[in-house]
Amino acid sequence: MPRRRTSQEQILDAACGLARNHGLDAISIRGVARDCQISVGSVYNYYPSRDELVAATAEALFRDAFFADFCQARSQEPYLDYCRRLFAGLDERLSPLGSNWLAQLHALGPGGREAGRERMDALLSHMLEGLAHVLESDPSVRREVLRGQLEPERICRLTLDAMFDALRRRSDCQTLFALMERALYGGG
Repeated sequence: MPRRRTSQEQILDAACGLARNHGLDAISIRGVARDCQISVGSVYNYYPSRDELVAATAEALFRDAFFADFCQARSQEPYLDYCRRLFAGLDERLSPLGSNWLAQLHALGPGGREAGRERMDALLSHMLEGLAHVLESDPSVRREVLRGQLEPERICRLTLDAMFDALRRRSDCQTLFALMERALYGGG
């Protein structure tokens, strides 16, 4: 194989391509090296293990899914509408990874699992902040309900947890959305 220079970004792009087309399980150091037309050792220069490459790939795909245009709150967009749109967008972007992509992340070795957890925690923290901002900015939400068990941080955590659970199970969030409509807006 001729020697070829590549960047960490090119390696990550190749891993993301494999994951989009075949799932996270399809990522291998050899496969990525082959796709980049570089030696296996060159991949290891940037990613010391397959687990770290998979964690970086999951972060990149997740970041792409979350930070795409559909995940930006629109002016005066109600929290419930934003959540519906966010879930639909995440589902569209993450479904090519297959229903077991979260399980695949949990199956990483200890080093990869820790690296993945740190990366995902930062993204989830950002998502929770965004959800809280939209919720607190929604003028239609009944302010009197945002206390105790329904304080904004708890609602946003429940929302995000339920979305990821639904994505993992390949189901919808219609029950969650109906409960939120009733609790937050007084809808019937």
